[in-house]
Amino acid sequence: MAIRDIIGQDRALRILLGTLKRNRVPSSILMSGDSGIGKKLTAINYAKAINCYEPVDFDCCDKCPSCKKIDSSIHPDILIVTLENVEDIFSLKPKEGKDKHRYEFPIEFVRKLEEVIYLKPYEGKKKVIIIDDADALNISAANAFLKTLEEPPPDSLIILISSNPEGLPDTIRSRCVNVRFYPLSANACREVILRNKDFTDISSIFNLFMGRPGLAASKDFIKEIERFTELLNNMIYDKSKDIWFDKGEIKSWLEMALILLRDVAIYKITKSKSYLILDNRQLVTGNKQKLNDIIDLYKDIQRLRDIADFNLNKSITWNYVASTLRDFVSQTP
Repeated sequence: MAIRDIIGQDRALRILLGTLKRNRVPSSILMSGDSGIGKKLTAINYAKAINCYEPVDFDCCDKCPSCKKIDSSIHPDILIVTLENVEDIFSLKPKEGKDKHRYEFPIEFVRKLEEVIYLKPYEGKKKVIIIDDADALNISAANAFLKTLEEPPPDSLIILISSNPEGLPDTIRSRCVNVRFYPLSANACREVILRNKDFTDISSIFNLFMGRPGLAASKDFIKEIERFTELLNNMIYDKSKDIWFDKGEIKSWLEMALILLRDVAIYKITKSKSYLILDNRQLVTGNKQKLNDIIDLYKDIQRLRDIADFNLNKSITWNYVASTLRDFVSQTP
């Protein structure tokens, strides 16, 4: 795949191809927008175009050894860092304690990254570091990262990918060229999904992924929906003591809860399932509460979601949300 093959992000692609045509590749780029709309895919193909041996109209040829190595994740000068692989790539000490899932990049990551980025490219034109979920840099790591952004090596490029750019300090955002990505249209979603997946009933998933076709190919997203439903039932029926793993899951669960409550309100008004996103999920079609009560609960969950980046106490937050949901379900209209 090349930059030209990416669907539904024409504005972002024009900006990136423009930097290649003018030979003005910046030292740092922030690719921001919702999850599942092509940011990471674009970043990888931009790295391919920069390092391609035989570029075609300033885009990558997708055939040369450099392009093939990047596709196979074995190019020595292209590094893709995620929360899942950061410990392995940089030999970081694994997170200790009960919740071992890493949900932030520690300052040790930045120190290790500096050692890598200041090395000369081994075989490519530029060393490209792609950091997914860059807003997960903790405060110390973000502050340490400023020096790298202010004084980057001339033969390097740092691409930050974030679905929550407001979670990054202003000092970091201001030092990057911001390339914004947007949810795709229905036709663009259909084209992306059919290219990558063999769905027999494609219409059934459009509402669920809301212009973010990349999520359709993600097993993690399907598991997230299943996990959401499981914890929702635990809350309402007090089935078990299983709660959220960490801060990251608290935030994603609350975001899913907002989608569910949106469905409850829409169904309350229209009595139609055609507008639902989480169709046939708990609380939707059987709900008998007043619309004002649904809206009040939505605002309450939204308030929690907005402060979820802070260190909320898991148990206290769980008990509060569970109690609120049980009260909501048990209300007599």
